[in-house]
Amino acid sequence: MEGVPSPLQIGSPATTRRPSEQFVPSALRAGSPALGTPTSQTRPPLVRKNTSGSSSRLSQLFPSRPSSAASISPSTSTPQSRRTSFPSPLVPAAEPSHRTTRAPPPPSFSDDTSYDPASSAFNHPGSHFPSQSKSPSGTKNLLNRLTSLRGIASRGGSYNRLEDEESGPKGGRLRGVQEEDEGHSYSMGGSGGIAMKKFEPQKRSDSGADAMERERQMSEASFQAEFERLEAGIGSGMTSVLQKPFTHTPTQPTRAGTVAHKRGLSASEIVDAQAKTAQAEAEKTGGIVAVSDIPVDISEFTAGNDFDTRSIMTADTGLAKDEAQTSYYFPPDPEQPSWRPFSMGWPWIFLLIIVALALAGLQEYLCQLSMRKVREDPDSGLVKFKKAGDLPVTVYFTWKYAPIIFFVFYGILWQMTDFEVKRLEPFYQLSQRTGATAGESLNMDYLTFMSWLVPLRALRHKQYAVIYSSMGTLVASSLVPVLQSASINMYPPKSERKADGWKSVRVDPPWSRAVSGCLVLVAFCGAALMYAMRRKSGLQSDPKGIAGIAAMATKSHILADFHGLDTAPLNKIHKQLRYRRYILHKSSLWQGEYIRNNKQKIHEHGTDPRPLMLRKRLGVPFIAFIIAFTAAIPVFMFIEPAGIITEKLPFLLTGLATIIRILWNTMNCDVRMLQPFWILAKRHAPAKTLTLDYAGTNPLYLPIRAFLDRHFLVMFVAIGSILAEILTVCVSSISVDGTKFLPRLGDDDPFDSDDESKDRYNTEQTFRSFWASFTLTIAILIYLVVVSILTYLKRSKKFMPRQIGTMSSVLAFIHQSRMLVSFVDTETFDAAKMTKHLEKSKKTYALGWFAGRDGDDHLGIDEEEVLSEYKYGVDWTDSRLRAGQVGMWEHY
Repeated sequence: MEGVPSPLQIGSPATTRRPSEQFVPSALRAGSPALGTPTSQTRPPLVRKNTSGSSSRLSQLFPSRPSSAASISPSTSTPQSRRTSFPSPLVPAAEPSHRTTRAPPPPSFSDDTSYDPASSAFNHPGSHFPSQSKSPSGTKNLLNRLTSLRGIASRGGSYNRLEDEESGPKGGRLRGVQEEDEGHSYSMGGSGGIAMKKFEPQKRSDSGADAMERERQMSEASFQAEFERLEAGIGSGMTSVLQKPFTHTPTQPTRAGTVAHKRGLSASEIVDAQAKTAQAEAEKTGGIVAVSDIPVDISEFTAGNDFDTRSIMTADTGLAKDEAQTSYYFPPDPEQPSWRPFSMGWPWIFLLIIVALALAGLQEYLCQLSMRKVREDPDSGLVKFKKAGDLPVTVYFTWKYAPIIFFVFYGILWQMTDFEVKRLEPFYQLSQRTGATAGESLNMDYLTFMSWLVPLRALRHKQYAVIYSSMGTLVASSLVPVLQSASINMYPPKSERKADGWKSVRVDPPWSRAVSGCLVLVAFCGAALMYAMRRKSGLQSDPKGIAGIAAMATKSHILADFHGLDTAPLNKIHKQLRYRRYILHKSSLWQGEYIRNNKQKIHEHGTDPRPLMLRKRLGVPFIAFIIAFTAAIPVFMFIEPAGIITEKLPFLLTGLATIIRILWNTMNCDVRMLQPFWILAKRHAPAKTLTLDYAGTNPLYLPIRAFLDRHFLVMFVAIGSILAEILTVCVSSISVDGTKFLPRLGDDDPFDSDDESKDRYNTEQTFRSFWASFTLTIAILIYLVVVSILTYLKRSKKFMPRQIGTMSSVLAFIHQSRMLVSFVDTETFDAAKMTKHLEKSKKTYALGWFAGRDGDDHLGIDEEEVLSEYKYGVDWTDSRLRAGQVGMWEHY
């Protein structure tokens, strides 16, 4: 026992009793931990790990918890002024000259936890207990130990168990002493354990404002969590992509002495073989396979000699990973959807074919009937009369108006199909097995293009469905009505007619055969179109508007290809996207195979963001043409020398009216396509604007739809399209001498007239039919002039950075939008369901400058509030001052 202080010698009284506690080392004093840092020989330093953010987080969650208990900061070196506890230093540590005020430390425990009535189990700093004048004797220590062992035996199996207040016996309370409920206690060491008070936050009553604030914070936290979940869903489809490096197995070199020499594979053959291997892997596994391409031009290699070293670069080494392009290969979709509108289905197209053949047969039958009656009676025809007014109304209407009305209506039916084919053809191209290039799909725009040039453009890209549809529409709606108006005439000629002579309606065989031939051509186009529509579109519903395209772009990384194209014109977008194929897989847009050496020529387009028909350089001539045509009609009608032109060319007025109708329909389509972007440019557009798509609306229903949406300019232009069709009917019936129908110029009594050439009854028109047709024609032309002027005043302004109409233009607008999180997992929604989904958030949208998901400023379409509206030709980022920007105050 030598070298051990007497207070530590248990069971043997000290030989020399010390009169007071001041001679006892500080390490043995109950409740007073020693100061100083223990040496490495006595005790190794304690290293505590700190959880990130635990100090501030626990302090916020438990305000009543002491900071010392809530936070334990790690440190590599312990300062001398910090309290530490170690078991057996015999020399007290020196007190520092000054001490930093700290929060109370947690309770410290003495080495001996046995029951000692003379001392407390633990003492907080600052507490004072009466000191004992004597050290406990050996007998007293022995009794204390026996008492402690008895307490342990009485509790039996309660060692190291939590004491449950409900299951155990409940002790009584002391009289006159106010006690608080204790928390769970723990049994520590060999003793029965020491009860520690559970730290609990103070209970306080919250006011109404605090409760509302807490509820608002919880609501914001839930919205933030949902936003993060949806944002993580952007590009989530790439997690299932199987990554494969670009590998090449070289051909074995020929042995020396052999005569035959086998040519090595060329660079293009190696790449094709790699593509076939990857495609086979995708079909075998049923998943998407990604192959990293070499980052150099493989056309520079000879017979693939350098592929051995180049293929290693794109393996797992990652030496050229940043510069390497990746090609994606997709398995065939066994359940590929094939949604299409009714006007593109085979029943509708079959109906158009049957009607075309029926009209061709009817036209030929009338021609044969007219020729047979003429052979039987030289003065006869389909209808024989002396005055047009003597004919029944139904017979006269069937002769003058019914054929042209029916052919015009048939042309409208073809237009309904043509609009849908042009709008959805890019999706049909994307749904092919290997997808399509951007020039054939994402960058393709048929709707805002001149309709009579569409077949040539489609022929260049070998998109035959558009060729058949546009050809059938042009012939059925434009050529057939003009030819039909010239195929039916009245006999005898104007110079040989007599007021009291017989007149007849005949069919001119050459013009009639031309009409029949055109109708047969239309039927052939319909049959070819029905054959082309056997393809699957890959769509599950109608991709209407901006929302329809945005919903397809959230699964993959296709939006990464539009980086830096916020304000780029169309030709720059075409150049950036021409090196890759794109595909529509599982109702989502994906990147496809990388194209290494694309030699496609990009035609330079102007930077004017307006469609061609909405530019003033074309708008002014168009309006002037309508005004000139309006002024020419009275000249042809009431000036006799000019009337000779319409007599020799009976289809002239009908042809001019058809030109007006074609140009008007082009302008109508431009206005319909531009309407959603016009609303977004004015800021705070409702959610239904993103699903607004007038391009796919039935032209007969369009005015009603626009009126219900309160888009009155669209309604006026759509009504103009219908009136332009009626104009074709009206002008076909006024190719007569109008002076005969003026008061006191036309003879009311044909038998008293000396000059039969001026007799109004010697014409094919009645007084009422002539003035009704003439008045309606002039009224329609005046309406077209007024609406066209209003349209160019409202829509000829530049409010877009580039032209619209292509899918790539829309994707460039939304590639960094925050609103993309609203379109996660919505690629299968139809327009109605998508509108309800967007309206739930009660957000508004705009076209302007906004802070993108990458933290930079972008121009596009996003949810409000945006940073600034867009003004053509003004780059808002140049006028915004940023920290660290050259020219800021810190650079001077």
